[in-house]
Amino acid sequence: MRTIKPYRLLPRFAWLTVILLLSACDDATTAISYLSVNHTEKPIDSVTVNDQGGVLNVPPMGGGGGEVCCVVVPKKWRPGLTAKIGWLQGGHYQRDANGNLVMRNGDKIFIEGTWKTRTVAIPEYQEKDAQHFDIHFLPNDQVLVKLSDIMPYHPAYRPAYPKNTQGDKQ
Repeated sequence: MRTIKPYRLLPRFAWLTVILLLSACDDATTAISYLSVNHTEKPIDSVTVNDQGGVLNVPPMGGGGGEVCCVVVPKKWRPGLTAKIGWLQGGHYQRDANGNLVMRNGDKIFIEGTWKTRTVAIPEYQEKDAQHFDIHFLPNDQVLVKLSDIMPYHPAYRPAYPKNTQGDKQ
């Protein structure tokens, strides 16, 4: 009768372990563009996602900055996914006591606003939804994110696209 030596089985068990570990880590990702929608009365001057930036000039009660590349997300949603959203809001041009723009060397003087951040949950999505990553800035510094396959201005999209009733104040 032939005896099996334990040290000869070790390479086989090692390969089996590697295969099992690799299959457990199969978390395919995709890079998708992102955009911002502002549901507040103040413009948003800059946006970051997970400390990476790109979207600029999101007007009050509207969208802006176009689509920016990219946010990397798993193709399949899993519980616990979050995104760190940063934004610079409240910047404005300096005005004098009469409300006129202050100019220096022929340029308007811009006063930067305040950077804010929120880490928010990424709600459940289907693989088909991974077309773009939408960031919604809501009143009281609340932020909502979602992956979607329709654009925010589409009638079926939720939350509904904001209606600007104030006009551009800047």
